[in-house]
This record gives sequence, structure tokens and C-alpha cells, in this order.
Amino acid sequence: MTQSIATDVPGATSGTTSATTSDTTSHTTARRWAGGLALAHVVLMLGAFSQEKVIVEHGDSFAKIRHAYAGASLGRTLGAGYVEAAAFLVLVPALVLLARLLGRRTELGRVAAQSFLGLGIAFVGSTLAVGFPAGAAALYAAHHGVDAGTIATVNDIRNYGFLLQVALLAAMTLALGIAALADRVHTRWIGWGGVGVGSIGLVVTPFAHNTVSMVWLIWWVGMAVVMIRRAPGLPQPTA
Repeated sequence: MTQSIATDVPGATSGTTSATTSDTTSHTTARRWAGGLALAHVVLMLGAFSQEKVIVEHGDSFAKIRHAYAGASLGRTLGAGYVEAAAFLVLVPALVLLARLLGRRTELGRVAAQSFLGLGIAFVGSTLAVGFPAGAAALYAAHHGVDAGTIATVNDIRNYGFLLQVALLAAMTLALGIAALADRVHTRWIGWGGVGVGSIGLVVTPFAHNTVSMVWLIWWVGMAVVMIRRAPGLPQPTA
């Protein structure tokens, strides 16, 4: 009788289990950090909004625009603007983590996740480079006697920049939704929700960019909560 030879290496099972547990723990920590940073971005941004209190739109009269900027506290508004800018610095690691977490299983998922990251970095860069300097310049000009027409022109740079930033928001949302669907993780809110908000947002942005921005914010908060609370299944390790 031939004696069967055991093929299992002693400790291999426990080693594999330990590695899987470590991967799961690392994945859970990354998800929670991604969701937490995404929520921190919203909290900082909304907190800064509550202190800025300068709301002017393209097409408002020159007098209204100048009065809005001149009536705002220079120090408080500039300080709130700096806090708002910090909110976008917090957003960067959230974007990196999301791109890593949702582009792990398929080639399409990886391409979509990398596209999401690239569009997100473009969004942050354009916001910091266009939105904040123009707003600060208009505010400073209004407090130092610059004519209303010049202030309105500088303010419009901010307004048109914001429109393009909303388009970037919609595009990055669409990309993240595709990544979630391709990898079959969080397919409802992040997947189909992201594809819906992103694709419709790209079409509607030229006509209702403020509405698109508000809908995106709701989707973003929901996405952050999903990342914190719900864990998708991890890919099985290769034997």
C-alpha cells in the first residue's frame, strides 16, 4: 500500500489566513480614511461658506456686486476663504484613496479610477488657481475704491471658472461610477448613482451649474458614508 504524502506545508494555512486578515484590516482602514476625508472636505467647505457671506452671480448689477464685496468683512472673509482652500487640500488624499480602492479588479475599473483621480486633481488645481485668487482680488478691490465695473469683471472670472469646475465634478463622478460598476463594488449609490449624476451633470452644467453642484454634494456625502459603513468583498487571493 502506498502511503499518501501530505502536500500541505505546516503553517501555510495559518499564514494565508493571517495575510488575508491583514489585507482586510488595511482595506477597511483605507475605506474609513477615504470616507472620513471626503466628509471633512464638506464640513470645512460649508463652515467657510457660512463665514464668507458673499453671494454674487453673473449678470448681477455692478452696484450690487460692489456692495456685496464692500459690505463683507475683509479679514473674516479672507480667513474663511483660506479655510475653504484648506478643504480642497484635504480632498486630495481622499481622491487618491478612492482611486486605489475602486480600481482594483478590472482593466476598465483601473482606467476609470485613474481618470477619476486625474479629473479630481484638475478640479482641485483649477479651484485653487482660479476661484480663490479672483474672489480675493475682487474683495480687496471693493475695499480699496476700485470701480464697480472692474470688480464685476474680476468676479466673472470666478463665476466662469466655477462653471468649468462643476463640469470637472460631473466628469470625475461619472468616472468613479464606471469604476465601481466595472469592479462590481458599491454598484448602487457609487456605481449607478455616480453614472447618473455625472452624465446628467455634464449635459446640464451650462444651464444649471448651481443645481448640479448641490446634487453632487448630496451624492458625495452619501458616497463618503457608504465608504465608512459598508465594505465590499475583497478579491480572493490566487492559490
